[in-house]
Amino acid sequence: MSNPLPRVEEFLATLKAEGRSSPLDWQRFHRFLEKRKQPGRSDPPVPLILAASGASGATKHQRLGDQLYWAQENGCLDDALVSLSAIDADAWNCCSAEKWNRDHYPS
Repeated sequence: MSNPLPRVEEFLATLKAEGRSSPLDWQRFHRFLEKRKQPGRSDPPVPLILAASGASGATKHQRLGDQLYWAQENGCLDDALVSLSAIDADAWNCCSAEKWNRDHYPS
């Protein structure tokens, strides 16, 4: 069996190169993961929405990565990658490389 971690890292690197951190409808992806939770396992990491929506692109991207690693542990990485790949490019939280590490909370 091949190691899935490079697949996750490659997918995340592609998103980052395109300036995409997380899906705009992140709650939908979270529900997708919740439906695939294995009995006795932890819940998938929650998306950074609502009060956390001002987090940096880097922070959102890291949480999406956490969700993908969770998907691997729960045997649904292939489905998760297909689901995310099907999201149109304009349906992602995006930011430039210069703002990637900058939070966007109101002052």
